[in-house]
Amino acid sequence: METLPETALAELIRYNNWANQQVLAACAQLDEAQLAAAMPGAYGTIRDTLAHMIRSEAFYVNILTGQRPLPSFQWDAKPTLAEMREYAVQVGEALVDAIHRIGPTDLVYEEEEGQKFHYQAVVVFIQIINHGVEHRTNITTILSAGQQTPPGVDGWSYLFAFPERFTYEYE
Repeated sequence: METLPETALAELIRYNNWANQQVLAACAQLDEAQLAAAMPGAYGTIRDTLAHMIRSEAFYVNILTGQRPLPSFQWDAKPTLAEMREYAVQVGEALVDAIHRIGPTDLVYEEEEGQKFHYQAVVVFIQIINHGVEHRTNITTILSAGQQTPPGVDGWSYLFAFPERFTYEYE
């Protein structure tokens, strides 16, 4: 398969991976009671939301490529944040690889409850970004409510984290 050129879509996937790592790093400083924090309107506890985000992204890799990255642990064994973070890197790398091999208009295949779906890959890429923002917001909201400073995971923070990747000037 031909390698596709670098695109804004690839940068969005890199941003998503970076933002996930920022949230995981912030959460690595929390104790178990804090990781068990939740609030109405959020997905669940911080720990459960992190696991859901990472597992979902592995599922998206599977939709795009037909292969799901496997963790070095069992989810039922309640992995450490370090293990989750390591797996998130693996999944993120697989997403970046997929974006370079799969065009936005390429058809992907999914089967759920006996129904088969074919749709353009761009739908999965949109879902990756939307899903990540939604659940990182759940976590940063819980952190803020618990009087902890959430990490900056917005576009401006990404720009300032990687100034060599972007052209910008101050006047």
